[in-house]
Amino acid sequence: MPKMLPDISVTTVDSPSRWPSNFEKKQKEIIELWHECNVSIVHRTYFFLLFKGDKADDIYLEVENRRLSFIKSSFSAGCEPNATVISSLRNLRHERDMLYKQMLRRLHLSERESLYSKWGIDLNSKQRRLQLSRRVWTQTDMEHVRESAALVTKLVEHLEKGQVIKEMFGLSFTLNPRADRRTFSWVSAHS
Repeated sequence: MPKMLPDISVTTVDSPSRWPSNFEKKQKEIIELWHECNVSIVHRTYFFLLFKGDKADDIYLEVENRRLSFIKSSFSAGCEPNATVISSLRNLRHERDMLYKQMLRRLHLSERESLYSKWGIDLNSKQRRLQLSRRVWTQTDMEHVRESAALVTKLVEHLEKGQVIKEMFGLSFTLNPRADRRTFSWVSAHS
């Protein structure tokens, strides 16, 4: 009787068919680490909007996950001074204050009222903008994350213009330079 060979068509962890579920898992881990490490709201939004699940994004997700894991372990091991944690919380508060101010400039009254209702803020309560700015990126469920990213996109000018590029995360594996770059020479600028 012929010897039976194992079925090599079994899906492996790295197979393309498993990528969507791996992406969702990695994305969820990163979102939870952002929350635990007090990562900038704008950084979270850029990253969330930029990496949508393309297999080529795997390296960026891995680097972000490792970076955040290192920060988290540094915080929990006491390697990072308490001042670093306090500083990151202060920076988050400043970002929220910026969002609070931008709401008046970037959103019409009707848009703000719609957002208040959507986010469960009583239209008759005081400091509605402040309440909304304090709720953005405070939970890790995907619906909240999507809503937070959408709101920050409306309020932060760079995000709205679609200027998010992967190179801002420090990894670029392309050999061709960007076409819109111009070389600048001190000599040619002053001649």
